[in-house]
Amino acid sequence: MKTFIKYDFYIQILFLITGIVSIFIDESYIRGLSFYFLVGIPQIVSYIIKLFFDVEKSLIFFIYGFFIIPVWISLILYLLFGSYSYELSNLFIAIPFFGFFYSPILALLYIFDCYKLYKF
Repeated sequence: MKTFIKYDFYIQILFLITGIVSIFIDESYIRGLSFYFLVGIPQIVSYIIKLFFDVEKSLIFFIYGFFIIPVWISLILYLLFGSYSYELSNLFIAIPFFGFFYSPILALLYIFDCYKLYKF
């Protein structure tokens, strides 16, 4: 498990740097949104893996999960059921809208938590 924690920390740093670079070189119409997916998808996979393994879970870990899991669930539900109803799509897109503002902070906190777990 210690090897996973070490590799996980370096992979999270790599994806954070890739996400920051993508903000400046992305030429598509979603310009800065690729940052959220480049950084967020590896973090949610890492979070789910750590959730089921016997590793030390800090307060930052639980705060990250409390605020990020609803964002991903809402995005998935929006993709699945958003075209059926206008009211339903508004409901599913409201949570990711708020996550747009706080998820970069949570991404940094998650990497800091990975660092603490790796170093101690």
